[in-house]
Amino acid sequence: MEKSIETIWKEGFLESEALVAPKINDLYNQKSKQLIAKMKRMFKVNITAIVILSIIFPILHYFLDATWQGVAASVMLLTLAWYSKRQMKGIKTLNQGVNSYEYLKTFDQWLKNALSRNEKIIRFSYPLSLLIAMSTLWSAWNSQEELTAKIAQKFPGLIFIGNVPLALLVVAGIVTLLMFYFSGNIYRWDIRLVYGRVFDKLEETIAEMEKLRRE
Repeated sequence: MEKSIETIWKEGFLESEALVAPKINDLYNQKSKQLIAKMKRMFKVNITAIVILSIIFPILHYFLDATWQGVAASVMLLTLAWYSKRQMKGIKTLNQGVNSYEYLKTFDQWLKNALSRNEKIIRFSYPLSLLIAMSTLWSAWNSQEELTAKIAQKFPGLIFIGNVPLALLVVAGIVTLLMFYFSGNIYRWDIRLVYGRVFDKLEETIAEMEKLRRE
C-alpha cells in the first residue's frame, strides 16, 4: 500500500540509534514539510495569476480594438494554466519514498523534469506571445492613418505594407526569431527570479541531509 506523506515524515531519514538522531529527524522533517508546502503554494499562486491574466487580456484588447488578439492570448494562457495544473498532479504520485530524504530527492527530480518539459513548451509560447503583442500594435497602427501619412511624407523612400513600414516588419521578424532562439535562457532567468530562493533552499536541504547520512 502506498505510504502517505505524513507516514514518510515520521519515519525519518537517519537510521542511527544515537540519542540525537530523533531530534535531527524531527528538525529536518519539519523543515522538509514547510519547504514542500511553500513550493506548492507558490505553484498554485502562479497558476491563479495566469488564469486572472487570461480574463483581463480579452477585456484590455477589446478597448484596444484588438479583440481577436486578446482571445488568442487568453486561450494560450489558459492552455499554459491547464498544463501546469496537470503537471502538479504528478506530485501526488511521489509519496513512495521510505523517508523525508527520499521524498525530497524524488520531488527534486520531478521538479527538474517538469522544468525541462516546460522549457520545451515555452520555446514556442514566448515567441507566440510576442507575435500577439506585435499584432495588437499592428492593429493600433493601422487605425492611425494620419500618423502613417506624416511618416510617408517625412520618409518618402519607405515601403509600406498596409499602413505599416516594411522596415518595422523586418525588425519584428528578427526580434521574433531572437525570442525563439533565446526563449530557453529567458525562461530560466524568469524561473530564477520567481522561484530562485526556494529552489536553492531545496538543494541546500538535500545537501545537508546527505551530509548527515554520511556521518
